[in-house]
This record gives sequence, structure tokens and C-alpha cells, in this order.
Amino acid sequence: MGAAESTAEFHADRVYDVTDEEYVAVTQETFVGPAIDEFRHFEPIDDETTVYYLYVTDNSGRLVGVMSLRELLNAPEDDVVEEHMHTDLVTIDADADPEYAADEMADRDFPALPVIDTDDVLIGVLRTDDMLDVVEEEATEDIMKSAGFSFADVESSRSSAILESSIPKILRLRLPWLIVALAGGLMAGGVIERFEDTLEAVVALAFFVPVIMDMGGNVGTQASTIFVRGLALGHIDDRNAMRHFAREGLIGLLIGLIIGGIGAGAAYVWQIDEPYALELATVVFVGLVTVCVVASVVGYVIPWIMNKLGFDPAAASDPLITTVKDITALLIYFGLAAVLLSELI
Repeated sequence: MGAAESTAEFHADRVYDVTDEEYVAVTQETFVGPAIDEFRHFEPIDDETTVYYLYVTDNSGRLVGVMSLRELLNAPEDDVVEEHMHTDLVTIDADADPEYAADEMADRDFPALPVIDTDDVLIGVLRTDDMLDVVEEEATEDIMKSAGFSFADVESSRSSAILESSIPKILRLRLPWLIVALAGGLMAGGVIERFEDTLEAVVALAFFVPVIMDMGGNVGTQASTIFVRGLALGHIDDRNAMRHFAREGLIGLLIGLIIGGIGAGAAYVWQIDEPYALELATVVFVGLVTVCVVASVVGYVIPWIMNKLGFDPAAASDPLITTVKDITALLIYFGLAAVLLSELI
């Protein structure tokens, strides 16, 4: 019995040093008094390390129970720890995905969880402090994937690998979803070409195309970032997905009404000397409202669909969201302009 050391690894394709190297464990036949002495004689390497629990094992090292330090100190010293330990254990498998481990700790609100191998042998302790690096790494991976990077070959935490890799490898990382974005841009160009006559008749329409597309991009990025983070942390699941979709649609509508009102006012003042100033302001208003609503909804729906299909939602989100909201917004923008400004075409 006594203090133990471990360096368990998590996740099959990555090595994470996320288990604490020190903990106190005794066998189930140990008396409470000697167990308390183990805590007294325990000297952590790191002065900031706090030991919260006493872990109880059998003679083969398999975890069979746990006691908090408070429970240990309150127990009679001539009792064996087996009489007071909790056997309903919450553990983390050594090969568990790091995001799952982080979610488990957050849901259970425990300061530490024991790590066991396939034989239930205690091999380490996972603390909340240990998970900070893991959560940061996973968040970095999601953010970089949402920008069009694929991490099939390179771990996200090692950004130097991206900077120092060969040019062909960098191309393999960056090109796949950029090609998707290119295809979306070409389709958006086809929409503009379809309304070429409208654009030639009212050149001022071109002034607001960047505004429409940029606002959609910003709103969509905000929505997808919030969704991917919520999905990764377990805050969004099958039970509450529809509620979040509806709520995000409402938020997009409110944002669109505010931004659309500002944009329409700017368009009217800008073109106030033109006979079509009011109609142009209306087109800009409807276009901005539409793109904000569409971007907000698809910013949630597309990552959700990608996740259900087994794809990484962070990797596919932004290019697909950009394609959908650009084409939808331009169709509505120029379609409405063709109707309201038909006399000028």
C-alpha cells in the first residue's frame, strides 16, 4: 500500500499525459489508522498537488472502492477501510477519448477520477487541472478544422507541424474544404450572372453584395462556433437539438432586423437622389434579414447533420455554411430586386 505513480495514456492515436502521477491507495484489508498515516507520510512532488481521495484496491491492484479524505478522517481508526469505502465507482478507462473524459468530469463535478485499465487495475488519477490542456487542445483542433484544415495526419496541438511540413503535406491539409468553398463561390457567381440584367440596370445593387455576403459569413461563423463548442462539451444532444435550432433561428431573425434596418437606412441615404432609393433600401433590408436567419440556422443544422453522418462537424461547417447562405442570400436579394425594380430593367 502507499503512494503510487502512473503515466496512463489516453486515445488510441494520441498520447496525453493527463493522469496525475501521484495518489494514495491501500488494500481493502487496511485499517483506517494506517491509511491515515499513509496520507501523513505522503509527499507530493508538486507542492500544488492536492489529494482528495483514498483509493482502495484488492491484492491484485484492481480498484474496488474509494473514500474521501473527510470520510477517512471521520471513520474509527480500528475499522478496516472496506467497511466505509464506496463501491459504486465512477472511473475513466485508460483508452477513453479525452473529450469524453473531460465531459465526464464536468458532468460528475468531481475534482478527481480514478483511471483504470481493461482489468480494472488502478493506474492513475485524472484531475480537473489535468484536463485543462486536453480541453484547450480539442478546442484548438475544432477551431482550426472550422477554418478548413483536416487533421487526419497532424495533431492539432502541434501547430509547428503545420508550419514545418512539406508543401505537398500542407496542401493536403488545406485544400479539401477550400475546394468545397471554391465550388460554392462559383455557384454564387452563377447566381449573379443569372441576374446580370438587373445588376446592369441598377449598378447600386453591386455596392451591397459584399455587405450581404460578409454579414452572412460572420453570423454563420458565430452560430457554428457556438454549436460545435456546445456539441463537444455535451451541452447539445438529441434531446435539446430542436430547441437550440429554433432559438438560434429567432436570434438570427432579431440580428437580421437590427442589421437590416441599419443597412437599409444606409442604402437609402446613400442613394437618396435616385428614384429607386426606397426600393433599394427594401431589397437591402430583406436581403440582410434573410441572410442572417439562414446563416444562423444552417450554422447549427449543417454541423448537426455532419455529426450524424459521422463526419467531423468542425471540419465541414464553414465551407458548407458559406455555400448555402451565399447562394440563398443572393437568390433572394437579386430576385426581390428584379421584382421591385422591374421598371428599370
